[in-house]
Amino acid sequence: MTDGIKRASDYIKSNDSYVENAIKLQSRVWHQEKTDMPILALSCGLTEEQSSWLTWSNHKEIHFDSEKMFVNGLRGVLSTINGNYGSVPSMRADMGCGIIASLFGTQQRLFDDKMPWLVDHVKKDEIKEKYDFNISDSAEFAAAIKHIEYMAEHLNRNGLENVFIFPLDLQGAVDTAHLVYGDAIFYDFYDDPEFIHRLLDASCDAIDFSMRECFKRIHRIQEFVTHYNHLAIPKDLGGLKISEDTTTLLSPALIDEFAKPYIRSVLERFGGGYVHYCGKHDYLFEILLSEPLVRGINFGNPDMHDMTEIITKCRENKKIYVGGIDKKSGESHFEYFKRTLEPSYDKNTECFYIIPQYWCSLGERANVIGEFERAAEFVMKK
Repeated sequence: MTDGIKRASDYIKSNDSYVENAIKLQSRVWHQEKTDMPILALSCGLTEEQSSWLTWSNHKEIHFDSEKMFVNGLRGVLSTINGNYGSVPSMRADMGCGIIASLFGTQQRLFDDKMPWLVDHVKKDEIKEKYDFNISDSAEFAAAIKHIEYMAEHLNRNGLENVFIFPLDLQGAVDTAHLVYGDAIFYDFYDDPEFIHRLLDASCDAIDFSMRECFKRIHRIQEFVTHYNHLAIPKDLGGLKISEDTTTLLSPALIDEFAKPYIRSVLERFGGGYVHYCGKHDYLFEILLSEPLVRGINFGNPDMHDMTEIITKCRENKKIYVGGIDKKSGESHFEYFKRTLEPSYDKNTECFYIIPQYWCSLGERANVIGEFERAAEFVMKK
């Protein structure tokens, strides 16, 4: 394994000259400044030789094994370096979406073939009035912090100064409360709203504690926060990513009372960030567009939306859309990128309000980049 890590590290170092430029260009997009060319967060698949350098381990195998967690992260970084264009390479302690919720005293179940999941939840009478969170509150959380420290040490040891660490999976307050308390939360929105508000406040505190512990251990955190082996968000814009998947199950009235204030509370603690959710919820989308501290939006199911309309609204409300967008059957790369970029471009300011993510094979890379740049030039000159 040591030889494989060295070979992967040497390859990454010899091909990472684009990374600093990608960071600067992404910063300009996030700050809504003019760019000569939009950014494309591109990744390409590994070659057979690259795959042979590092052995992939399943979700259960990596959970408490820092070396295997690091190796899986390094494999992901190779795909970004293969793209060698606009993505910023990063890795994290990939501990599942329940890792912060585990601070409340419940533990995720581990599986070989899927991410960890919280099956067992904390009963109402077990949830404290006030929490003073500590790393040792959860064996899983403590392991996650050790993974981050291991990654930081081994990135430094292998000279990978242009590979970064991104924070633990961050669910929003509603998602965290749902993970802690289970589906009983949907009854108590009505039956015991006072308790739910208390749980949401505690969830915000757990998020705050967790992110600050992560940030203490992340290289160049004063400048930017990376996410998902693609993004780098300037720290002066907060840098968080929060998920609001459970929130999509709520009515507008419940969102107004139980989600909106806590989205703001989490973002206020760090100065902003972008918001992800799966599914479709028009009211939630409008709430996010109207929240000043929401810097960008990402969908888990872009296929459920009219993405031209979504990107247009993001531009009009000065939000950055980040993420992949489905390519239509038979659509050329030029037409695809033109369709993606046109609604994001403000001709008056010459700013793009999108950071699209795209994956292709190494063999397609040159054509994809060429067609992306051709589409961008068409949009800017139109």
